[in-house]
Amino acid sequence: MSVLSAGTDPALLRERWLAALEELFPVPEGYREEVVDRRGALDILRCGDGLLEELVAAGLPCSGPSGAEWFDRYDLFNLALHSGSGASAPETGIRFALRWMGRDPSTWFDERHWDLSVALSCPLPDGCPAGKGDAEEPSWRAALPLPEAFGGRLLELEPPQDGQDALRGSGPDGFTMTARVATRGERRELRSPVLRDIVGEYDRSRWVKLPVELQARPELVLPHGVAPCISVSLDLAARCRDAGFEARTRRGWILGMLDLAHSWLEVVDSDGRVKAVDPVFGLLSGHADAPHPDFRRACSGSFFNRLLPSSHEADQPLFRHRCGGAEHAPATRTTVRTAPREGA
Repeated sequence: MSVLSAGTDPALLRERWLAALEELFPVPEGYREEVVDRRGALDILRCGDGLLEELVAAGLPCSGPSGAEWFDRYDLFNLALHSGSGASAPETGIRFALRWMGRDPSTWFDERHWDLSVALSCPLPDGCPAGKGDAEEPSWRAALPLPEAFGGRLLELEPPQDGQDALRGSGPDGFTMTARVATRGERRELRSPVLRDIVGEYDRSRWVKLPVELQARPELVLPHGVAPCISVSLDLAARCRDAGFEARTRRGWILGMLDLAHSWLEVVDSDGRVKAVDPVFGLLSGHADAPHPDFRRACSGSFFNRLLPSSHEADQPLFRHRCGGAEHAPATRTTVRTAPREGA
């Protein structure tokens, strides 16, 4: 969808929003959480109260009485992103975050230094029940940053790895991982015609954000023409293996992006070299203001310096928390900043 200007005819704007609603893949029952109130919905959509009323009347999923509805945050994000309004929070945020996709290709692969900090906390309303009659000490796990998988380096890490397969902590007061990394990329291209054909089949899909648990069920997601990164990575890996290629999925972070967690495929091409395959990155570039014409092609094989790999597969959470005898997805507060290069 093209971006509409501030002076666009309201009738055309309304038409675009209703078309986006018609194409929306609502988060299905069992995965949806309607926790965003009407004010929050207007903050995300920025469409105005009257148009929100019309969207609800036209079938935007929600619960609660008229004027006091509750919405799923993924539904709101995806509706806004594909509205073509040019003014919603997802559209403006994505355009800002993807500025680098329009720059000279050399900037996608050179060495860059970053400071990454992730603070984890218990998502329960009253925090961990430790010390409240619960015998189990709360525990935390974080995936290891692995920049060397793309030719980069891990410069600093706290807490240290200590030979473990993940960073671990304990106690009710949360857990923080900090790292300084040097990332690098490399321009590579898929050589196998079979692999190129497999990857090209996702070009007709639309990128959306969905709950991680739902993304891990690609058979429930991909038939609807939408392509979140975990679902695509798992599906790609299975199809590449069926075609006789060695493949694995990878979970990591996009540095400088709004939704920091990301997943992609790594496959051994017919020339014996490992290639990173990320059709979702290509789909994302369609939401940038002016992506470089070579960017989509680079997504079929290249390592990008904006990706920080971890040790985990696509469907493995980057962070885990256990307390009160149960597993919980911890609340995360992530900060990523560019860092000076060594010696600078």
